[in-house]
Amino acid sequence: MIVGRMLSWRIILRYTGRPVVVHIAIALAISLGYEVLDARWLSVPALPVTLLAAALGVLLGFRNNSAYERWWEARTIWGGLVNASRTLARQVLSFLPAPRAQRSDGTPETPTAASRLVQMAVQPEGPALASAWSKVGDGAVRDQFGHARDLRGPGTPRAHLATFIHPAVEPPRGIITGMYEGITEDARELVYAQVGFVNALRCHLRRQDPFPEITPFFRPSVLEALRDEQNVPAAILLWMSMRMRRVYSDIDHPEKVYMRVSMDETLTELTNYLGACERIKNTPLPRQYDILPHAMVRAYLAMLPLGVVADLGVLTPLITAIIAFLFIALDAVGRDVENPFEDAVSDTPMTALCRTIEINLRQMLGESELPPPVQPKDGLLY
Repeated sequence: MIVGRMLSWRIILRYTGRPVVVHIAIALAISLGYEVLDARWLSVPALPVTLLAAALGVLLGFRNNSAYERWWEARTIWGGLVNASRTLARQVLSFLPAPRAQRSDGTPETPTAASRLVQMAVQPEGPALASAWSKVGDGAVRDQFGHARDLRGPGTPRAHLATFIHPAVEPPRGIITGMYEGITEDARELVYAQVGFVNALRCHLRRQDPFPEITPFFRPSVLEALRDEQNVPAAILLWMSMRMRRVYSDIDHPEKVYMRVSMDETLTELTNYLGACERIKNTPLPRQYDILPHAMVRAYLAMLPLGVVADLGVLTPLITAIIAFLFIALDAVGRDVENPFEDAVSDTPMTALCRTIEINLRQMLGESELPPPVQPKDGLLY
């Protein structure tokens, strides 16, 4: 994606240089023939050329708007992928229980420390909140006689809430208390798998080999199994779903169904984003929208010197160069923007977005050694 304030001349010439030079040469030949060889038959009325320019401008505008809608939809989808990735990581870290299973070597699994923010959220802070309650008013909460209700007495909601936060008896261990003890191996693998998913999706859309990019996020056995899959991003989502099923299979708690359904809805959302990206990738604009404007632009620019040479004379090549640059640039921009997953200068910045997701999710895991964000190079962000 072009993010620089000024366009590079290298990019401009790559898009427009050769066709513009060709039409300048045609205009120069017509101008010399008309002025030097006195070939007056090279001049045609300007009215048809003017009307063709107006019709061509409308056609190019319609095609470029359609192409931009595809580009913006692709960018919107990847913005949703960023949000869904953060949501899934948050759900995994807050909903996933500490498993009762053991590691592969038979030793019990010990949850590792979560990020500082998560630790501060789940650690008890003492009676500061309860003491603050005794100093606040009750607002407009009154009984039918206009007297203020006692919201601190036994049996009131505030008393129940205080008992919940500062229980007199240690609550029984279960899914609710166990899931806040830290980041387990299951949780860490699922969060890393989400980072691997977005990187695999990026490579999948760009027709690149995903395994060099996703190797740091999976165990070797999982990577070997993924090599047998045709659609690696879809296979990763299936692996994540089955991993969640395994974690919850040994938990006997009424809220486990709700928690698992919530995370499954996020996986479904990720699957929908995958399908939307594949739809854009595999369904280009109708070829009529591409071939017809391209042919009309070249035909119009070939006719342009014939319509203006009688009025402009030797200035015909200069005016032709300006108009040719404008129409060829519009045609080239529309052709390039309509394919947002081609790893080109107008591509959706999937590499930068994948790095953003990786930084955010690994920071949720409490990691401090994070990769730097992807920076633009020569005004381009990939």
